[in-house]
Amino acid sequence: MSKIPVFDIGDTLMPCYRLQNETVKEVVEENGGEPPEFDVNNFRIYNTSDVRRYLDKNGVGASAEKIVKRYKNKEENFLKRNNVFRFLKNCSKEFGEIGFISDNSIKGKKWFRRLLEENKVPYNGFVVSEEVGVEKPDKEIFQAFLEKRKEHSEKFVYFGNNVVRDKAAQDVGMNFVWVRGYNTFGTEYDKVSIKVPTVKSVRNSIQKLEEKKVEYTG
Repeated sequence: MSKIPVFDIGDTLMPCYRLQNETVKEVVEENGGEPPEFDVNNFRIYNTSDVRRYLDKNGVGASAEKIVKRYKNKEENFLKRNNVFRFLKNCSKEFGEIGFISDNSIKGKKWFRRLLEENKVPYNGFVVSEEVGVEKPDKEIFQAFLEKRKEHSEKFVYFGNNVVRDKAAQDVGMNFVWVRGYNTFGTEYDKVSIKVPTVKSVRNSIQKLEEKKVEYTG
């Protein structure tokens, strides 16, 4: 295979929307409250200040620190239980060192990077929106990744769950595959897609791209 996978994280590698709302609901209900939906796009759950802002905005009494800590535990348990780190290691072994591009905070990057290193996942290039100053679909975030890799954009395939934001990878010459197994925010895409990333589904989707076929629904 000549192309290298680059992954979004939330709702691409794990069901972040579900896990975040599940965590907030648990902690708030333990305090006798009823939480509204936690907006994962406007409140970064790795940032205690963001979670506290969400709680204050909605008049909810709960510990922001407790929510962040419990969410991290849930996330780590999901990733290990579902062998996501092994999947990522195998991708780097088969396709070349993978990378990550995510609308996320610097704290979120530090947390996920620590998990990658603890689980010995080889990767090259990890860009989050907070450090770049823009979010997807702004092509600058994809360009920032390419500048780190110093390789042609055509070499990479970006796997993401949000078509509106993530297919902007094509604006810099990268390929795009829609991951539709978790929360997709109501988006649709009639070209190459997979349900959940596995080495087999990633391999097949890359093969379809190379063959210029667009009806894969693996």
